[in-house]
Amino acid sequence: MPISVTTTLQLLLILAIPLLAFAWIIHKIERLTQRRLAERFGWRSIMWTGWLGTPIHELSHAVMCLIFRHRIDEISFFEPDEEAGRLGYVRHSFRHGKTFEELGNLFIGIAPLIGGSIALSGLLWMFYPDAVNVVGQAVQQTTRVDAIHGNALDRLVSMTTGLCRHVFSPEHLGSKRFFGFLYLVLCIGSHMAPSRSDYAGAKRGVLIFFALMFGATLMLAFVIQYNPQLTMWMEAAIGALVSLLILTVILCAVASALVHVVTHLFPVRFEHI
Repeated sequence: MPISVTTTLQLLLILAIPLLAFAWIIHKIERLTQRRLAERFGWRSIMWTGWLGTPIHELSHAVMCLIFRHRIDEISFFEPDEEAGRLGYVRHSFRHGKTFEELGNLFIGIAPLIGGSIALSGLLWMFYPDAVNVVGQAVQQTTRVDAIHGNALDRLVSMTTGLCRHVFSPEHLGSKRFFGFLYLVLCIGSHMAPSRSDYAGAKRGVLIFFALMFGATLMLAFVIQYNPQLTMWMEAAIGALVSLLILTVILCAVASALVHVVTHLFPVRFEHI
């Protein structure tokens, strides 16, 4: 049975939409949190979270630079500069005309989302390792032979609710461990969105990326049509990823909400920072 362009595009959207939605939501939460702190306590209050989030942000850029063979000309993991409006930076260069290096601009630009997600996953494993086991068990259930006839959306909802139910269980809420975890989530989540300059740099590799993604997705659509087991493994991997992304958004939203509640006790002293 031939694979249509429509089928390929649908599969591509299934892979891309959760990531794009995650990037947009995290960007909005970060901006709201930083603005709230800056309005109440001034620009330097951003460093209350930036001491951890900024090094992870810049390290993510640097790692992607190395992977895609970009030269790192200058780097600072944490160097607050109020006049420039930045907490750190990575300056890099590449050889124009080199497809691999051109493609790297996209991944270098969005690297903080990737690095931040990895850091938050590691944080979840450190504080609540049993929650990670919930995801692992759900993946095993998804890849069972009898799961192929089930509802993929139902399994995703079950995986996500199980993960959230464990993290936000009554025995965790209100504990010092939970609030410490939320603070570290706030530190990382408040600095994992790419900056405007990051997005500007990422545009250089977008067309190359989507061309490669379309070709790869076309081949993938052909393979999974004749391999149900691969389909289940793909569903399990995507489901686990989306569940973790949803949990990340919820945790960042909860941390941001707490910031808004606490800072409501203080007057607005700094406008349009």
